[in-house]
Amino acid sequence: MIDVRDLLPLHALGLLDAADGEAVERAAAADPALAAELVAYRDAASALVRTLPAVEPPAPVWDRIVHSIGAGRFERFLTRFQHLFDVTAERAREVLGWVDDPSRWEAFKPGSWLIHFEAGPACAGADNGLVKVTAGAPFPWHGHNGEETALVLQGSGRDHKGNVLHAGDVWVEHAGTEHEFHAGEGEDLVFAVRVYGVDFNVKRPE
Repeated sequence: MIDVRDLLPLHALGLLDAADGEAVERAAAADPALAAELVAYRDAASALVRTLPAVEPPAPVWDRIVHSIGAGRFERFLTRFQHLFDVTAERAREVLGWVDDPSRWEAFKPGSWLIHFEAGPACAGADNGLVKVTAGAPFPWHGHNGEETALVLQGSGRDHKGNVLHAGDVWVEHAGTEHEFHAGEGEDLVFAVRVYGVDFNVKRPE
């Protein structure tokens, strides 16, 4: 089992996923010594950022970095993405790297875009993709013919029932359910989704 103390420097740098980050915060709230140590790590990280000069890497170096780790900023979601789509770490990084490539996105519904991708054998029969919804825009009412599982990568969203999801959250819609949602303000909502049949022709209840 990982010692929470070993996660403190990673949390101070913002490198943990939501679950691990919450575990660290809970532990720090219950242990003043851990809390003080976390503050010290955060202070050290802030001081380091202030003293380092801004350096832009040469284009060839940056290209190699992007190719090797994908978008980088989604690394904390790597394991969950692998499990959800039954892909290798290399494939997960490749697909996550597409989020920041404008040429990959295809117009889907008003205010939303889509990237389809091939997943692993465990996802046979599913539609797998990345979905982006403009900040503040609605995603239309639709029904699910089969189960849908989505991992929020960026931004936030609120469904018609008032449920709010943020980056790192996973939501599941079962066969026979219907819903709609809005992207939160300020940042585009981006999520990865595996869905076994979706119907946009269903009518929203009055």
